[in-house]
Amino acid sequence: MAKSILQYSYVNGLLVKFPDEKKLIIDSANVRVPPKIDAIVTHAHSDHFAVMNSITSTYATQETIDLFLSQKQKKPDAKLVPVKFNEKIAFQNGLTNADVRLVPSGHVLGSASVIIESQDDKLLFSSDIGGKGQLTAKDQSSKINANTLIIEATFGSPDIIFPSREETSMEIIKWTADIIKQKMNVLFNAGRIGSAQELIKLFNNMTNLRVVTHGEVTALSEVYRKHGVKLDFVDSKSQEGKEILKDGEAVIIQPRGKKMIPYHLTEHLECKNAIVTGMASRFQYRKYDASFPLSSHANYSEIIEYIIDVNPEKVYTIYGLEDKLAKAITKELDIPAMPLKMLGKELEEIKTSKLPKVENQQKIKEQNVITTNKTQKTTEKSTLDDFFKTE
Repeated sequence: MAKSILQYSYVNGLLVKFPDEKKLIIDSANVRVPPKIDAIVTHAHSDHFAVMNSITSTYATQETIDLFLSQKQKKPDAKLVPVKFNEKIAFQNGLTNADVRLVPSGHVLGSASVIIESQDDKLLFSSDIGGKGQLTAKDQSSKINANTLIIEATFGSPDIIFPSREETSMEIIKWTADIIKQKMNVLFNAGRIGSAQELIKLFNNMTNLRVVTHGEVTALSEVYRKHGVKLDFVDSKSQEGKEILKDGEAVIIQPRGKKMIPYHLTEHLECKNAIVTGMASRFQYRKYDASFPLSSHANYSEIIEYIIDVNPEKVYTIYGLEDKLAKAITKELDIPAMPLKMLGKELEEIKTSKLPKVENQQKIKEQNVITTNKTQKTTEKSTLDDFFKTE
């Protein structure tokens, strides 16, 4: 196994230290980042973009920057620098001897994975990756080989099984049609970036139904349209939107956790209520009339296939079911793996072995049957200040 010359730490995100002592923070949940530390944000979900509210130089795709700004009432003080996919990033603080690029992650509009090459070392940070067949996000880059892979684990447990995206989409269409036949509206509660736009596109492609959107979904969907994703929808507070809702037989899309829209038309609004989330594969949502496991995240088998394609020497897991995924990778793919939060321990203490043979990898890809053990206790630094207070 090649020894990595890059150093990584978990700081509510990923901290990378280069051989020349330069540092880079990716997707930190902390806004207190020293100005001399450059930052990357991989996509515009709020659990990843906190550093964009800081004063440091932050690099992201233009789509991510636009989605971020559309969620802010006031423009932040950070210097937001747009980066194109596959373009070497020219960092303000000059990360020497390093080639850092963004590639599509297939999660939401503008979402990226990060490739970092320094001398003979190559790191791939997946960030959140999307499932196959999404309608509104670029497909994730494939066949990226790297020495080290840091992989997301949102649905990183073998007991989480999604139906195919096509099957779930057809279930949504069928359920909606049955409700519309009763002259009622259909209300979907979905993630405002990702799942909401997938629903709009699905109904645009497969039906002639009118789609009405909550104001937050409207603003973000306008960014999608700005960047070339064709979506047909009407804002709920527009005159046209109000008339459509009074008429009935419409699809309404609002963010999860919001009240039914529009508030002043509730007396006219006969509808059935559904939630769209990957967690519907794990939990029952009794307060909704239906739930559908449509997600902008890759499912478990897609995560495993991603790892096999990268063919890394070692893997760290981050975000979500990290312990279960790490144990599964080590046991079944025969690749040393552990949660990034446990990086204080030597990887070899967890597992050391040769890379799996290609035929074994293919077998795993086909079967995707993995057993896991009890989760491990983890420790972590609490804030960026813990890492930088002596700088």
